[in-house]
Amino acid sequence: MSFRHLLPLLLVALAAAPDASAQYQWRDANGRMVYSDMPPPASVPPSAVQRAPARQAPAGTSGGSGATASAPATAPAPSAATARPAADAEMAFRKRRMEREEAERKAVEAETRTQRAAAACEDSRARVRTLESGMRVARINEHGEREFMDDAARVSQLEIARKSVREFCRT
Repeated sequence: MSFRHLLPLLLVALAAAPDASAQYQWRDANGRMVYSDMPPPASVPPSAVQRAPARQAPAGTSGGSGATASAPATAPAPSAATARPAADAEMAFRKRRMEREEAERKAVEAETRTQRAAAACEDSRARVRTLESGMRVARINEHGEREFMDDAARVSQLEIARKSVREFCRT
């Protein structure tokens, strides 16, 4: 085949190339950004369409006359100058949202740590009060039998409990 025969095919291919790379951009009902090479469904209002290709296929035929609609089915595509600030605004919004979620997560973790420390402090103080009261304290050994704590064990347990109070109760 000669170059002269390939030239018309090449021209047809080049004429169709811009339509092949056409991209649509719109927000769905949940507010998420949707990108597609197909036009949005009819349920998407034209105001939700962010970007559409400059040349679009006709929207359809009018009632039986055989004429096609000459206007695009969606809003005209924004210029590159307006599309960039919109993308920057979207990125800034996502960054702020991620920062807010991170701050909330850290606040929840700090509150959880504070509550755990308060519970450990109260448990340690209760243990000290019990050991200082002079009541007989019993433990269950590895055989499941109750054994009472002698004075030496009471003193060592009291020191451990007081150390826990110093560690957890920082008031």
